[in-house]
Amino acid sequence: MANYGMSKPWIAKLDVSSETYSEGFRCGEGVNTTVTPAYNEASLRGDNKEVRNVKIFKNAAVVLGVTSLPLVAKKVMFGHDVDEVEETETSRSGDVGSYVGYGFISQETLGDRDVFIACVLLKVMFAEGEEAYNTQGDSITFATPTVNGTAIPIKNNEWRRKKVFDTEEEADEWIRVQLGVKKQVEKPVASVKGGDYDSEQSVTLTCATVGATIKYTTDGTTPSETNGTTYSSAPVTISKNTGLRAIAYKSGEMSSEIMTEEYFITA
Repeated sequence: MANYGMSKPWIAKLDVSSETYSEGFRCGEGVNTTVTPAYNEASLRGDNKEVRNVKIFKNAAVVLGVTSLPLVAKKVMFGHDVDEVEETETSRSGDVGSYVGYGFISQETLGDRDVFIACVLLKVMFAEGEEAYNTQGDSITFATPTVNGTAIPIKNNEWRRKKVFDTEEEADEWIRVQLGVKKQVEKPVASVKGGDYDSEQSVTLTCATVGATIKYTTDGTTPSETNGTTYSSAPVTISKNTGLRAIAYKSGEMSSEIMTEEYFITA
């Protein structure tokens, strides 16, 4: 079996006592990942030969490389204080992350067909890796974040699950089911992007998820199912400096990420 692709890394917080998952999220876009199992091994010899060999799974070293780490990852995986609305992160010396479930898709060749392998590591503790920054020179070099972790078994000694699928969508759905992640509503999109304008702007909001409801705020508060103005087809008029925030939600699915656009009216 030849592996030639990796995509859609998912992370979900593990409740160790109940072995259930919550707060699931896409952990950026996958660049690479490695899983290296380690074993405790012992041999019994008798009559000048090996009589028995015992090999028991100990743990697995996990490396995850992504295009970028979302703020929620810093909170769940590393225990930092995060404000997703204000987009701030505070790290303290005593921060401790949570055990998580980690799922990803690999694209492989199986016999004469291409398949997608969904893999879920059931209990992983990640630690922050090196952060590298470079000045821009004659050429551009991307420095992407890499985090390292250790996977260990849950109570029944299970530590990994894999399943073969014909499509990436099916593999992604299976991982989300394993980690208790609902399908997420698409983030709302504003017809006019934030920026400087010399006259008032009429902004329409749309969402690619059919049947989703959009709520927005212009008073600096965070929109939610219970806070904000329900958007209809009428445009939102921006006549002064305004921060427009919007969220979309739908029954049975995760609410969208929050859309934020800042408008500065100079008229």
